[in-house]
Amino acid sequence: MEDTAPSSIPRAFWPETVAAWSEAQDQLFRSFWRSGQPLKSMLENNPWLQPPSLKEPLVWGQGGYWDTAVGREHAYWQDQDLPQATQDIVQMRKDFARWGYCLIEDGLSPAQCQAFLQRLLNQAEGEMAAGIQQITPSGQYVNTLINKGDQFAGCIQHDPRAVQAGPLLEQLTDETLGKGWICHSFLANGADPGGYPQALHMDQGPLLPWVTEEAPALVNTMFIPQDVDAWNGGTLIIPGSHKAVIDAGGGGVIEALPPTINLEAKAGTILFFDGRLIHGTGVNRSDRKRFVATMSNVKPWMRTQENWVVSVAPDILAQASPKLRHRLGFQALTYGSTVEGFGLAGNGRLEDPWGDIRTFREAVDQGDYERVRSLSGSSSPDQLQRNYTVGQAMRRAKAGHKRQKT
Repeated sequence: MEDTAPSSIPRAFWPETVAAWSEAQDQLFRSFWRSGQPLKSMLENNPWLQPPSLKEPLVWGQGGYWDTAVGREHAYWQDQDLPQATQDIVQMRKDFARWGYCLIEDGLSPAQCQAFLQRLLNQAEGEMAAGIQQITPSGQYVNTLINKGDQFAGCIQHDPRAVQAGPLLEQLTDETLGKGWICHSFLANGADPGGYPQALHMDQGPLLPWVTEEAPALVNTMFIPQDVDAWNGGTLIIPGSHKAVIDAGGGGVIEALPPTINLEAKAGTILFFDGRLIHGTGVNRSDRKRFVATMSNVKPWMRTQENWVVSVAPDILAQASPKLRHRLGFQALTYGSTVEGFGLAGNGRLEDPWGDIRTFREAVDQGDYERVRSLSGSSSPDQLQRNYTVGQAMRRAKAGHKRQKT
């Protein structure tokens, strides 16, 4: 890169000049980005939502958001028509729209539920023994479930062999995010005995202060493999709080909110909830670990929480179905996940050969990823004739396109 002498650069481009003309009041969108809304007003107008100090014992009896009950036992909520576990998809839609969540009864069969829970408990124990556990103030997390049991890959694909409510979940997710959505992350959230409550939040929070008003850009599927309630740290929820977020809009204000409840659900239930719903992990006062597992899903143009293209194990990728590869973000499209430009012609649909970026990950795994570097018409034959990985991907796409047409 050519070194430009400072004296030859126009004064308008000097860092000092740019800084002089960039006072806070002059900067584009500063007030919007610095608003801290709507979370700032949520805490200001609802001081009881302040998280507890992690340096002090947890206090009960003073109105903290963690000090609550399940809906049917809560003085504020017990007469409200809160969602109940059901297998009626019509009722689920009504509950989701009104309250920001719905409960799917027996979404996991007893056998699926037992296998799911046992795998989580064994994995958590193994990670503790290996010294690689992720401990949060609430409890242990088990991340990147795709690599830790076949049933988890099945859940991402909504395969009825892994989750018997899979076809129903597929329908609800398609309706909420539109077809072509991808998996944001899939991890187990632990509430350990004696832990602290998680700060209440919305999982679509990284978009703030933008707020999507008509529909969420993120939706969660929570698999509940053991009974949960107020005693063992059932997830804290403010029913209908997604509407307060919607009403606040971008950069707006959240006024007074109703109280939290603990989720109450039997093992095998699935919680399907809006990414704008205010929630958090509850306090486990029992003497046993409590696990749920949350699969978050997002629009295909969003950056995923889990970088699947790096983290998914090679053997999992090698045997993954087109559907699973798509949901793990191995399907590039014009505005997302392109590699060296490959994918700009992709439409994002399942099995689109022009967006299949497996070739690049496989090259990395094999240690022979050949990137395109500086070239010119006078480059050496060796440079021009290298087996560039993007060329391999293009040839693979052309062959796949030809197969689709025949």
